[in-house]
Amino acid sequence: MADAEIDKDKEDLAGLYDLAIPIGMPLTIIQDLVDRFDLEPVRRNAKVGLLDGETEEREILVLRGELDTVKAAESHMFEALDRRFARWERNERSDRYREMYEKNAEKRMQMVKERIEERKDEDISF
Repeated sequence: MADAEIDKDKEDLAGLYDLAIPIGMPLTIIQDLVDRFDLEPVRRNAKVGLLDGETEEREILVLRGELDTVKAAESHMFEALDRRFARWERNERSDRYREMYEKNAEKRMQMVKERIEERKDEDISF
Protein backbone atom coordinates (compact mmCIF):
# COMPACT_ATOMS: atom_id res chain seq x y z
CA MET A 1 0.00 0.00 0.00
CA ALA A 2 1.36 3.44 -0.84
CA ASP A 3 2.10 5.96 1.93
CA ALA A 4 -0.66 8.24 0.66
CA GLU A 5 -3.23 5.44 1.01
CA ILE A 6 -2.05 4.63 4.55
CA ASP A 7 -2.32 8.30 5.53
CA LYS A 8 -5.85 8.49 4.05
CA ASP A 9 -6.87 5.33 5.97
CA LYS A 10 -5.53 6.84 9.20
CA GLU A 11 -7.51 10.04 8.55
CA ASP A 12 -10.67 8.01 7.91
CA LEU A 13 -10.21 6.20 11.25
CA ALA A 14 -9.45 9.33 13.29
CA GLY A 15 -11.78 9.50 16.29
CA LEU A 16 -12.94 5.90 15.86
CA TYR A 17 -12.28 3.08 18.31
CA ASP A 18 -12.59 -0.68 18.09
CA LEU A 19 -14.37 -2.98 20.52
CA ALA A 20 -12.79 -6.43 20.12
CA ILE A 21 -15.42 -9.15 20.30
CA PRO A 22 -14.28 -12.13 22.37
CA ILE A 23 -14.29 -15.51 20.67
CA GLY A 24 -17.49 -17.38 21.49
CA MET A 25 -19.65 -14.29 22.04
CA PRO A 26 -23.23 -15.25 21.10
CA LEU A 27 -24.28 -13.89 17.73
CA THR A 28 -27.50 -12.45 19.17
CA ILE A 29 -25.48 -10.23 21.51
CA ILE A 30 -23.21 -9.06 18.67
CA GLN A 31 -26.23 -8.26 16.48
CA ASP A 32 -27.85 -6.39 19.37
CA LEU A 33 -24.70 -4.27 19.80
CA VAL A 34 -24.56 -3.43 16.10
CA ASP A 35 -28.25 -2.47 16.00
CA ARG A 36 -28.51 -0.72 19.37
CA PHE A 37 -25.28 1.30 19.21
CA ASP A 38 -25.00 1.73 15.42
CA LEU A 39 -21.49 0.26 15.36
CA GLU A 40 -19.76 -0.98 12.23
CA PRO A 41 -18.63 -4.61 12.29
CA VAL A 42 -15.11 -4.88 10.87
CA ARG A 43 -12.58 -7.67 10.53
CA ARG A 44 -9.02 -6.72 11.32
CA ASN A 45 -5.75 -8.38 12.17
CA ALA A 46 -4.57 -8.26 15.77
CA LYS A 47 -2.03 -10.02 17.93
CA VAL A 48 -3.78 -12.64 20.05
CA GLY A 49 -2.26 -14.23 23.14
CA LEU A 50 -2.12 -18.01 23.11
CA LEU A 51 -2.24 -20.42 26.04
CA ASP A 52 1.49 -21.08 25.92
CA GLY A 53 2.31 -17.40 26.37
CA GLU A 54 3.10 -16.86 22.70
CA THR A 55 1.25 -14.40 20.50
CA GLU A 56 -0.04 -14.87 17.01
CA GLU A 57 -1.57 -12.50 14.50
CA ARG A 58 -5.15 -13.45 13.67
CA GLU A 59 -8.18 -11.88 12.09
CA ILE A 60 -10.68 -10.78 14.74
CA LEU A 61 -14.10 -9.17 14.73
CA VAL A 62 -14.32 -5.64 16.08
CA LEU A 63 -17.19 -3.18 16.32
CA ARG A 64 -16.05 0.31 15.32
CA GLY A 65 -17.45 3.60 16.53
CA GLU A 66 -16.85 6.70 18.62
CA LEU A 67 -15.23 6.27 22.04
CA ASP A 68 -18.31 6.95 24.19
CA THR A 69 -20.43 4.63 22.06
CA VAL A 70 -17.82 1.87 22.13
CA LYS A 71 -17.50 2.13 25.93
CA ALA A 72 -21.29 1.95 26.36
CA ALA A 73 -21.44 -1.03 23.98
CA GLU A 74 -18.68 -2.81 25.90
CA SER A 75 -20.57 -2.39 29.16
CA HIS A 76 -23.80 -3.58 27.55
CA MET A 77 -22.03 -6.57 25.97
CA PHE A 78 -20.75 -7.88 29.30
CA GLU A 79 -24.07 -7.19 31.07
CA ALA A 80 -25.90 -9.12 28.33
CA LEU A 81 -23.42 -11.97 28.66
CA ASP A 82 -23.89 -12.00 32.46
CA ARG A 83 -27.67 -12.18 31.96
CA ARG A 84 -27.19 -15.07 29.54
CA PHE A 85 -24.99 -16.95 32.05
CA ALA A 86 -27.52 -16.35 34.82
CA ARG A 87 -30.27 -17.77 32.64
CA TRP A 88 -28.15 -20.85 31.90
CA GLU A 89 -27.38 -21.29 35.61
CA ARG A 90 -31.07 -21.07 36.54
CA ASN A 91 -31.63 -23.80 34.00
CA GLU A 92 -35.20 -22.59 33.45
CA ARG A 93 -35.61 -24.49 30.21
CA SER A 94 -34.66 -27.88 31.60
CA ASP A 95 -36.82 -27.29 34.70
CA ARG A 96 -39.77 -26.45 32.45
CA TYR A 97 -39.17 -29.55 30.29
CA ARG A 98 -38.78 -31.71 33.39
CA GLU A 99 -42.16 -30.47 34.66
CA MET A 100 -43.79 -31.22 31.30
CA TYR A 101 -42.16 -34.65 31.18
CA GLU A 102 -43.29 -35.56 34.69
CA LYS A 103 -46.83 -34.39 34.00
CA ASN A 104 -46.96 -36.38 30.76
CA ALA A 105 -45.28 -39.37 32.43
CA GLU A 106 -48.12 -39.55 34.94
CA LYS A 107 -50.66 -39.55 32.08
CA ARG A 108 -48.71 -42.23 30.20
CA MET A 109 -48.44 -44.40 33.33
CA GLN A 110 -52.20 -44.12 33.85
CA MET A 111 -52.82 -45.12 30.21
CA VAL A 112 -50.54 -48.16 30.58
CA LYS A 113 -52.32 -49.24 33.76
CA GLU A 114 -55.70 -48.90 32.05
CA ARG A 115 -54.56 -50.97 29.06
CA ILE A 116 -53.19 -53.67 31.34
CA GLU A 117 -56.47 -53.72 33.22
CA GLU A 118 -58.46 -53.93 29.96
CA ARG A 119 -56.38 -56.83 28.64
CA LYS A 120 -55.78 -58.82 31.80
CA ASP A 121 -58.42 -61.39 30.83
CA GLU A 122 -57.21 -61.82 27.23
CA ASP A 123 -55.69 -65.11 26.22
CA ILE A 124 -52.07 -64.48 25.23
CA SER A 125 -51.14 -68.09 24.37
CA PHE A 126 -49.97 -68.90 20.86
